[in-house]
Amino acid sequence: MVTIGFAPLDLATRAPFGISRWTHSEFADFVVTMTDEDGLTGLGEGAPNARYQESRDDDTVALEELSGALEAVDGVAAVEAFCGAQRGFPALRAALSAAAWDLAGKQAGEPVWQLLGLERATVKTSLTIPIGDPATMLAQARAATGFGTLKVKLGFEGDLDVAARLVRELPDRRFRYDANEGWDRERAARALEVLAGLNAELVEQPLPAADRDGQAWLLDRSPVQLFGDEALLDLEHLDDVVDLYDGFVVKLAKAGGIAAAAALMTACRERASRVLLGCMIESSLGIAAGLHLASLADYVDLDGFLLLSADPFSGLAVSGDLLTAPDTPGLGVAPSPGPGAF
Repeated sequence: MVTIGFAPLDLATRAPFGISRWTHSEFADFVVTMTDEDGLTGLGEGAPNARYQESRDDDTVALEELSGALEAVDGVAAVEAFCGAQRGFPALRAALSAAAWDLAGKQAGEPVWQLLGLERATVKTSLTIPIGDPATMLAQARAATGFGTLKVKLGFEGDLDVAARLVRELPDRRFRYDANEGWDRERAARALEVLAGLNAELVEQPLPAADRDGQAWLLDRSPVQLFGDEALLDLEHLDDVVDLYDGFVVKLAKAGGIAAAAALMTACRERASRVLLGCMIESSLGIAAGLHLASLADYVDLDGFLLLSADPFSGLAVSGDLLTAPDTPGLGVAPSPGPGAF
């Protein structure tokens, strides 16, 4: 028997965070808690996204409806089975999953990666340069010292000019790009030729996810690796799109939790698709849940907490662009002390 709790987590980025669809500086995340009869508490972060028909208000109502049944669920495997049986609300399921694994790790005295039978990950993350005016984007890229790879958001007028300028002025960096569904077919084809000339590592979601015919056409012509993000939420839909991309972006907040994301990453690799482990704008609590799976990924983009004006959690080992999964029990992070902490 566990007691379920829910608390809002209001996050703010240091600078406006823009993609092709919107620009925001504030993000309405939340924390789910699971407390056992001995007083041990597991924590999990939810980062809902309107693109996937989810908000914190929606998740608050959903958890109220589910909490009675959840409190009778015993153990991490049972929580994951319960979450897997639900439909919708992937960020809420991700928070429940993370809280269950955090609690299980604390009960066992082991980190989550060890409970999962995985290697402890030490990985390099990219840092995102969001859409803004060109001078701001260039300044942010220059300031990203210690990061060998930058992910630049595209899908705006003049985006390729900005990309070319960044490469010219920062020749020692690697660049990957994310259009967030911001191009049509012809524009994407032209853009990919330019980005190939700039030695792009990969490009995420060049076309709207619904344009599968266009994506098949584009993949056949692309000189750059194309990764699906909005096009793939979970394992159930992998076979529908697996032949349309070179790889996929897996996020816990899309897949519905730690077990679901691990299964999706494994299935992608079995189908010869590469995996980029990504994130939303999240605190280090949410990032930690993903980091425990990072040994399953080919590329890592777990920078959401690095973009915040303040991180309400602590415990992750960060050195420049190098992230190391904690070796302490559970997820390995805890609320930061001091004013404004969670």
